[in-house]
Amino acid sequence: MAERKDQDPCLDHFREHREEIRTELLDSIARFAPGEWDGSPLRVRSGPFSIVVDVHADVAGFSSRVITRIRAPYVNRDGFRFRLRRRSLMLDLAKHLGMEDVEIGDPEFDREFIVQGNSKEELRRLLGCERLRRDLVEAPVELLEVRDDEGWFGPDFPGEVDELYLQADGRITEPDKIDRLYRPFAETLDRLCQIGSAYRSDPNVRL
Repeated sequence: MAERKDQDPCLDHFREHREEIRTELLDSIARFAPGEWDGSPLRVRSGPFSIVVDVHADVAGFSSRVITRIRAPYVNRDGFRFRLRRRSLMLDLAKHLGMEDVEIGDPEFDREFIVQGNSKEELRRLLGCERLRRDLVEAPVELLEVRDDEGWFGPDFPGEVDELYLQADGRITEPDKIDRLYRPFAETLDRLCQIGSAYRSDPNVRL
């Protein structure tokens, strides 16, 4: 008999590591005097999970802006991908012109985010956690998505490896503010495990 996704051996697997990663991450920032961490990559690993936090100059054409990122490669066993973007006038216009926006059924969350994905069923399972939706609304999350690569200048990913990617606008280096971003990121990775999308194998990718 085929194994059901909700019985996957990855169930709760990231939960075993999330507090250890959180503690090590915040301790790494706290080793710097206030304001001294320049946003260079901080890498934290526990078991098969590796998370990178940094401040990055995002270049688009002739302009650039500073963003704060949290990233984690993982083995994507079912190819599920999604994108959550904080609403803006431009995105609302794009929606009016026909861009997809999956409504989850939580009025506050649906007001804050444009939601897209390649499986509406998986999206609703992923976002079925009230705590995750609340943390996303309350944190300064601009973008949360699954990416299949790191772009032109990043490492190549093996076939089944994707990246969970969170982005916030501006330079964020204070431990308490990083913690506010880490909470929904960690909950999302945990939920991906629970719904059977993220597998516990080591992706063998260094970001």
